[in-house]
Amino acid sequence: MKKDVLDFLKILADETRLKIILMLSRRDMCVCEIMDDLGMSQPAVSHHLRLLKKSGIVQDDKDGRWVFYSLDQKVFEQRLASNTDLFDQLRDNLENRQTHREYGACLRMEKGMHSCLKAK
Repeated sequence: MKKDVLDFLKILADETRLKIILMLSRRDMCVCEIMDDLGMSQPAVSHHLRLLKKSGIVQDDKDGRWVFYSLDQKVFEQRLASNTDLFDQLRDNLENRQTHREYGACLRMEKGMHSCLKAK
């Protein structure tokens, strides 16, 4: 699996970052609003925003004293689209899933463990 796919899935796998992504998909928000909605400290929210910015899916825009964050829709959609191959492959595998079980590796492992026990 490609590193960029794994990195994107790691970003989405965190509950807080996913909540921030969902909030920013509705509208631009400043850190204070995100803190208030999540009930989290400024350093914690800033940490998650920093990771989201580093991934390229969130951008910031300084407006006077305030910094507003937004979801970069184009980048986010590109990242989602680049992962459709993974989900298509999983869907295809599930549709064509084999129901028989292979015991060859299990038997080899069992035989190896048995011979190790005899040697002791």
